[in-house]
Parts: sequence; structure tokens; C-alpha cells
Amino acid sequence: MPRIFNTLALRLVVLGGVAASQAFPQSTNLSPNPYQPDTPGASQAPTDLRVFGTNPDGWLFPITSLNKLLPHWIQFGGEFRNRMEGQTGLGYAPVNDAYDLTQLRLGIYLRPTKWLELVGVTQDSRVFFNHHVATASPYQNIWDIREAYARLGNSNDGWIDAVVGRQMFSSGDERVIGPSDWLNMGRTFDTVRLDLHPSNIKVSIFAASVINAIDGQIDHHIAGNNIYGIYSGFARLIPHAIVEPYVLWRVAPGNVPLPETQGHGHLDEVTSGARIAGTLLDNFDYDVEMNKQTGSLGPSSIDAWAGHWNVGYTFKNALTQPRPFVEYNYASGNRNPSGNTWGTHDQIYPSAHDKMDFADQFGWKNIEDARAGVSETLAHKWTLTEMFNDLWLATTNDAAYSSSGAISIAAHPGATSKHLGIELDLIAEYKQNSHVDYGFGFAHLFRGQYLNEATGGKDYNYPFAYITYGF
Repeated sequence: MPRIFNTLALRLVVLGGVAASQAFPQSTNLSPNPYQPDTPGASQAPTDLRVFGTNPDGWLFPITSLNKLLPHWIQFGGEFRNRMEGQTGLGYAPVNDAYDLTQLRLGIYLRPTKWLELVGVTQDSRVFFNHHVATASPYQNIWDIREAYARLGNSNDGWIDAVVGRQMFSSGDERVIGPSDWLNMGRTFDTVRLDLHPSNIKVSIFAASVINAIDGQIDHHIAGNNIYGIYSGFARLIPHAIVEPYVLWRVAPGNVPLPETQGHGHLDEVTSGARIAGTLLDNFDYDVEMNKQTGSLGPSSIDAWAGHWNVGYTFKNALTQPRPFVEYNYASGNRNPSGNTWGTHDQIYPSAHDKMDFADQFGWKNIEDARAGVSETLAHKWTLTEMFNDLWLATTNDAAYSSSGAISIAAHPGATSKHLGIELDLIAEYKQNSHVDYGFGFAHLFRGQYLNEATGGKDYNYPFAYITYGF
């Protein structure tokens, strides 16, 4: 795996939605490039440091004003995010917490020539006033290296470029690989990547190791915990759609306590899948992703799969342009724990926020999720979203897994129901300008019969409010 280049500079990639040019409406979260910048799902703020735009109140946005005075090949950036949130019913027990999360990023962006780019970011993430959640990852990681990489070539011109160093990267809708930026700390990788991007095609070939973040020390990846892959995107195979086939090979040593291995031994796993997303008849949009996993986990052979199906309709002539949608998500579980076949789907490294339920109680493992909702736009600045989730285990012979992929509730084979519960979500987001975003919301999980039998049987609540300020 690549070493971090000590000479690399720092860059801020601002919290926000998809910065890559969108081939389809934002509601489908599509891009002709299979690799995108951070996509936390909270706002549509720009991610390029140099696209904040002009503002007469320069003292409010000092780095933006500074960049206007600097040569075009050197740019600085900065962003601060504050989110207050609470959790009642932690572990589905009478345990509550409320706390404040801060995230500060400072960076620099260097492009001395057209074919060379030096990028990096430093990040400070902290948690305050907490009593039950940890003062550690993923809530806190004080002053560490977020990104530090070099790019040879140009990602916009030509047909090839290469990236070496520590970086965020993501694939498609970030269901298998993403920066998970809703978390206060987020995720980065030590990476070597080659991108081929002739017209309407992008093929990324990479080797990466996820960073194991530990508060109080410089973060590193775990030796041997690697992922190799080919992720491609084709914009012309299907009219008005993007097709993204991929193959990922993941290996991890058996002596490392990873949620994916569960202490079962060495992981040697191949994930083959594809995502297809696009529009139909101008108003309909769809997003489908499925993958199949084979290989071995210790002495067991792997046979797992997962799928995501979403369709929406936008009433473009209506005042608020509402977009109702329906969605179904499935991920296999291990139906026979005593057998020699491992059937639990590995969600790998997703941006797991809002991929199953907005409260992030469940991951893409041993799950069935029927989802419906509607989003509306008010006055071009407000976005309102209301969602409903009906959540079930794929099998009670396997555990319930959190959005991180770790076991949240041990297997309960004697349960009389697979029903986890019903969740209702209300989210409001306000984009004041290209520098400032606000958001707040509330999620409530009504416990199902399975949670009543396997836990203390307490409903779960997740209120939150945030502000993001790019300066």
C-alpha cells in the first residue's frame, strides 16, 4: 500500500452533495463519473474549494477573499460543521444522550502544472457534553490527516490520470464504498488509483486500505486489510442512464478484530455487482444496484448477495416539485451458522447514512427494508423530506447489524418474528447560499416484535440540527 507523502499539501473538501457534474436530476444522486467527492446526503453544498463564488461581505468568507488575491495554481479552503444531536433508547434500553459534534477542516490545493495536483486536508473532529457515546472514533479524532495525495494527469482533460496517497473516494451511490461523511470523523483510504476516462466512460483501477482512526495519534491503515477493485461507469450504454459494473476483491487477516470477519478467520472475498440509474419519460427516475459475494471466510465458503431498488416520480409542474418514491433493500444473512457456508452480506465501506433508515440503526446486512417517502422544494432553498421504513431481518439465525457493519443485537433464533420495527423520518434542509447550509430533523423507530423479544424493548429517537459554514 502507498505511503503518505510528507511533502503533500492540504485541501478541504467541503461537506455537501455531489460536486461532479450531474447527468440526471439531483434526486437520483447520479454522476457520469463512478468516483465522486463527499456525499453525506445532508446538503447540496459545493465540494470544490474554488466554487464558493463571490460575496461582497469578504470578512465573512476570508479564505474565499484570499483566494482571489492568490495565483490560480494555489488555493486555500476552510469549513466548519456543527451538529447537535440526541439519542434516546440507546441499545433499545432506557439510556439517553445528547451532545454536540464539531468538525473543522483546513486545506490547500496546489496545481503548479496542468498535469500535477497536490492535495490534502487536515481535520479536527470533537464531541462535547456526551455521557454515553464514546469520546473517540467515530465521534472524535483531534487534528489528523484527512487527505494527502498527488494526482498525475488531469481528471477533466485527457483520458488518464493517477492518484497516490491518502484520500476520500466513493463509488456510485456510495452503497459499497464512500467517505461516510455524516459521521463526525468520516472515512479515508491510503490509495493507489488509475483512472481511465475517455468520452462517456470512466474505469477506475485501485488498491486501497481503509484508515483505522484512533484519537490522539496519527492514523494508519491496518496491514493486510486491503481492497482491490475495478469500478467503471458507462453513460451511453442505456439512453438517459448510467451503468456502473464493478468487481471488488477484499482481503483481511484473521487476527484483526473486524466486524466483517467476526473472528472467523482470514477473509478472501470477491464482490461482483452493477448499478444502473437513470430517468424515464422525463419525470420518472430509478436506481438499481445488486451484487453477489463469493470467496472464503476462514474455513467457510462465502455465498451472499444484496440488492437495492428505488423508483421515483417528480411532479415538475407543481409548485414544490414533490418527488414521491418507493424503495426496497435486501441483504442476505447467515441462515445456518453451524454450516460451512457464510451467508452474511458484507457491506464493505459504504456511506451508510440514510441508506436503510435515516436513524442509521441498521446496515446492509441481514436486512429487508421497505421504504417510501416524498421530498419537496420550497422557494428554491428549502428541501423537506418525509420517509417511512418497515424493517425486517432476513433471518433470525443471524444477528442484527448496525450501519457500521458491527453486530448490534446478537442472533436470536428463538424469536417468533423477524420484524425490527417501523421508522418515521422528518428532515428539513435550508441552503442559505454557496457558503452556508442548515438542517434539522427527527427520526423515531417504533420497535417491532423482534426488538421486544431480543432487547429491552425501548423505542429509539434521533433528533438533530446542524449548520455547515464554508469560509
